[in-house]
Amino acid sequence: MLAEALLAETKPPEQNEVLSAIQEIQERAIASRLRDLRALIAEAERQGDVAELTLLTQQKLDLDRALRQLHNQKQPEV
Repeated sequence: MLAEALLAETKPPEQNEVLSAIQEIQERAIASRLRDLRALIAEAERQGDVAELTLLTQQKLDLDRALRQLHNQKQPEV
């Protein structure tokens, strides 16, 4: 999608447009992984697997933090 948009442009994209597109891709990837982790956490809870639950919960917390950092980096639209 990013490549299509860039190829359709007649002028080079602005730096903030490229950064915004990259950030959106990163946010989508993190959101997708968070959905997967929530399902895995629920399964670990059902199975009573405390070690796996601890590992998955830590991964989720790390991704939550990364997502917050990405949101805080968003530049205002011009």
